[in-house]
Formats: sequence, C-alpha cells, structure tokens
Amino acid sequence: MNILEKIKKSINHFYNTKNNIIKLPENAYNIWAKNYDNEKDNLILHYDNIILKELISKIHLKDKIIFDYGCGTGRNWSLILDKNPAKVIGCDISQKMLHKLKEKYPNEEVYQSKDLKLSFLPNNTCDIIISTLVIAHITDIEKMFFEWERIIKNKSDIIITDFHPELLAKGGVRTFKNGREVITVKNYYHSIKTIEEILSHFRFKVLNLIEKKIDRNVKHFYEKQNALKIYEKFYNTPFIYGIHLSR
Repeated sequence: MNILEKIKKSINHFYNTKNNIIKLPENAYNIWAKNYDNEKDNLILHYDNIILKELISKIHLKDKIIFDYGCGTGRNWSLILDKNPAKVIGCDISQKMLHKLKEKYPNEEVYQSKDLKLSFLPNNTCDIIISTLVIAHITDIEKMFFEWERIIKNKSDIIITDFHPELLAKGGVRTFKNGREVITVKNYYHSIKTIEEILSHFRFKVLNLIEKKIDRNVKHFYEKQNALKIYEKFYNTPFIYGIHLSR
C-alpha cells in the first residue's frame, strides 16, 4: 500500500465513524449559511483571516478585477473592497451562502456554480483569483485549474488558502454545529506540492507560502470547546496554509 492509499484509508476511516454526519459541500454549506457569519472561536476562520490579510498585503488590488472562487457569504469582501478593485466577482456552490452575500452586497456580481465550469465568465477576464477554504472540497482540482487558466489574464496572481493536507492525512475534518448535530463537510486530499505542480504548467510560480500549526498559541480555542483531546492529538500539526502564485 503506497502513502497516498494509506492517507485515503485514514481519511475514509475517520469519515465513517458513527458520530459524524457527513455532507457534501453544497448541502453542508446550505445548512451552515444561516450561522456562518456569526461563528465564534472558529480556529480555521481565525487563521484564514490572518493569512489572507498577509498575502493580500503583498499585491496590488487597486483597479483590478478580482474573482472570488467559493466566495460563500462574502466574509472576505470588506477586506478586498477596501483595496479599491475595479470589480469583485464571486461564485459559490451554495445558493444560501450567496443569499447571505447579496444581503450585504446587493449590487455585486455573483453566480452559483454547481460544476467546475465558469461559463458566466469570458476568457481572460480576471486579474486575480482568490479562493479561500475551498480546494479540499473539490475532487478534480486539475479540471478546476484549467478553467481558472481560461478566465485569468496573462499577467495575474492566484491566492489560495485551505485546510492543511497534513491535517486531513491525520484524520482532521472540517465541522460545524447545527443544533445538537455536528456536521462534517466532505474533504479530499490534495498535497500542496500537487497544487504547485499543476499551476506551474500554466507558468505560475510560488511567491509566498504560509503555514499555521496547532500550537500553544491556539490552545484556548480548544479549551473553549472542551476539545483538549483533539488539541493533544493534532498538536504541532500544520492546520491551514496560504499560498500566493504569480506569473
């Protein structure tokens, strides 16, 4: 059994435990939408905000066309719009997440995308693609990147953040509470190296890679949720990453 098969077996074993309610991303985020913007003590959203701010600070968004792939409720849009882009375009698989976004930004351009085709965007439309906490929900990332290549301009940037594949490999999952239920969102393992290699075929080079671990600085997140056993299990494991690529 090779290492990838071991990883998949580990993930599948974790998903099949009796205490987990596993849902595909569209169904999960339609449920999560009503409370997503009010999440408190959510470590992945905490870290993601820190990483995205750092990555965005290194590039110019002013007068650029930004495409937010997996925009959700638009939780990053105030940060993006503060940089005075020419336009922000969003898409998401969850219609209910998009409804929440439109409540906050009624005049912005958003689309629901149930497959990897972005037929609503012409070729060479976008200057920058930002995708946060999405990649691990996609089964065929190569197909997705080919579509990104179609819509992005020759001189362009890509920013990706996501749940760290090392954490997924150790059985980590993305969950949220819905009443008394704990919902687990289906994830797929894609190594950072694989992402870099696919995008290198489109001449993208890595300019910055940020990785955040589960360490003593975030122990209080687990204490508040009475989850110190999980903290101890994953201590010192990379939790989330952010990557900036450019060409």
